[in-house]
Amino acid sequence: MAKKVSWHDQVLPAINSLKSEIRTLQIKPGPPDSPLRCKFHVSTLDDLDFPYEALSYAWGNDNPNTYEDIFFGDNNVGVTPSLADALRRLRLPDQPRHVWADALCINQTDNLEKSLQVSMMGRIYNKCRQGAIWLGSLGDIAESDAQAALDTLSWIAGDQNPPPWLDDEQKRIAAAAALKTVLNVSWWSRIWTVQEAILPPTATIYWGPCELPWAVLDKASESFFNDKAPAIHHEFWDNGCLLNLQGSLRGLGASREEELFQLLWRWRFRSATDPRDKVYGVLGFRQDVSLPSVKMCNYEVDVRTLYHTVTIDLIDRSTDLQPLIGRGGEGTDIPGLASWAVDWSGVKDEARRSRCNFWDHHHWWHWGGFEADRGMFGVGEGLRVEDNNTALRICGLKLSRVALVEEIAAGEDIAGEGSVASIFRSYGNRWGKLLSRYHQQFPDKLSDGGFTAFLGLITGSLSPDGSDDEDNPNEWVNKMVRSQAIFITEDEHVGLGPQNVQPGQELWIIGGCRVPVILNALPKASDEESDPSLTFHSECFVYGVMKGEAVEGREEEVIEILLR
Repeated sequence: MAKKVSWHDQVLPAINSLKSEIRTLQIKPGPPDSPLRCKFHVSTLDDLDFPYEALSYAWGNDNPNTYEDIFFGDNNVGVTPSLADALRRLRLPDQPRHVWADALCINQTDNLEKSLQVSMMGRIYNKCRQGAIWLGSLGDIAESDAQAALDTLSWIAGDQNPPPWLDDEQKRIAAAAALKTVLNVSWWSRIWTVQEAILPPTATIYWGPCELPWAVLDKASESFFNDKAPAIHHEFWDNGCLLNLQGSLRGLGASREEELFQLLWRWRFRSATDPRDKVYGVLGFRQDVSLPSVKMCNYEVDVRTLYHTVTIDLIDRSTDLQPLIGRGGEGTDIPGLASWAVDWSGVKDEARRSRCNFWDHHHWWHWGGFEADRGMFGVGEGLRVEDNNTALRICGLKLSRVALVEEIAAGEDIAGEGSVASIFRSYGNRWGKLLSRYHQQFPDKLSDGGFTAFLGLITGSLSPDGSDDEDNPNEWVNKMVRSQAIFITEDEHVGLGPQNVQPGQELWIIGGCRVPVILNALPKASDEESDPSLTFHSECFVYGVMKGEAVEGREEEVIEILLR
């Protein structure tokens, strides 16, 4: 009887990661239903004469107590059904096949080896003969419908003639449903599969018994709106599968050129078993994507420390506080994570996620011409970090406190587009109530200037002198106003911030940030603590302060604060 052992026991041959050695799995030939028999082969990434394929698949196991055996001589190892299915699909009937599969080829119980090997994954996928992308078994999908779905993509890409069944409505419906199914499998939601799709020189998709070159999929996604694209039947548009495919493929394409900060945000909500992989899975994309303080994957470092380090490095790289922007007041599920540190894993509860669009906020950060902190010491001369990398010492000027916030019903739909006039028709009653409440609470403060500020905020004209009148106020309305809430401070500042802004929060200008921010004051830890401590909530947009007007003439009021 074969003896069951752990992967790091008798089965795994020793490797020297410092010499670029890796293990590959030789899948021995056999008939489809026979047990999987394999052996390991040790090679170096510098040995270009040894061809192997790099497997990409979703690790998930719906039943953690279910495993399938793979035999290594007299020993057998239990693996997830997903991995077993992938290896069985790749097995050839008459010759061995060499595959690199991370779950088997890396000793998952040895953190040092895991750190070194995961750091090499970019090279592993880049140097493979091809990527083998396993999307899983067909499940309830008929093989003919699955093949029809892939044939549709080949036809759209221009690689084959129109399939003969296209005139059959029922066949089109079934093929469209199959295509939607394959584009929703868990592979598309995993963080590691991003680089596993981008880096190999070529790749093939395997879905049950069906297969398709990745290049055909990529070509099809770029052909949907091409002048030469065939007339695609409505069934493939109605269920959204083609647009989802195009979005996924364009995101992957953009990742070949984007900077690290954008990459981290683009794939932030992809799944990872280990939240540290939200960083490590992105650092391997390209050789030029790196951080000075995160030289390699290190699973001895806890996630809180890692996220602090990454955010600090990103601030140092950008020489401003841009990495704090775009979160929309979203909190964190990580205990002890500083408020300024980006939680790359994201909160699990979708109801707590920001309704703001990160990309829109960064568009206006770069192109809005804002310089609210003009005249203040920023972070370009070096970020000052204290208390074991948990506090940022920065300059700040307190402007006021939030008095009232626009009331938005829970779950209210903010989607859609329209003109400035249309949003007044939709939200005018709500805004009127906000102004009425403010007038009741502060009867002597709501001046004509307050109404001017209110209108300017909605149309994107945030400077009293009109120097930044928005060229396209409809764009400002649709991308910034709809997803946020208007607030009014105790001294009549009118601003736009996340919908979770609360009365009592403080409005500040901080050095290194082009836009104002909402902060939360913390109680003093001791009488000896002289500089105020605050936590970061979000950026905001406030009429009359976006060009440095609030700082001018008040430079002596600027103080040092600790952002925790």
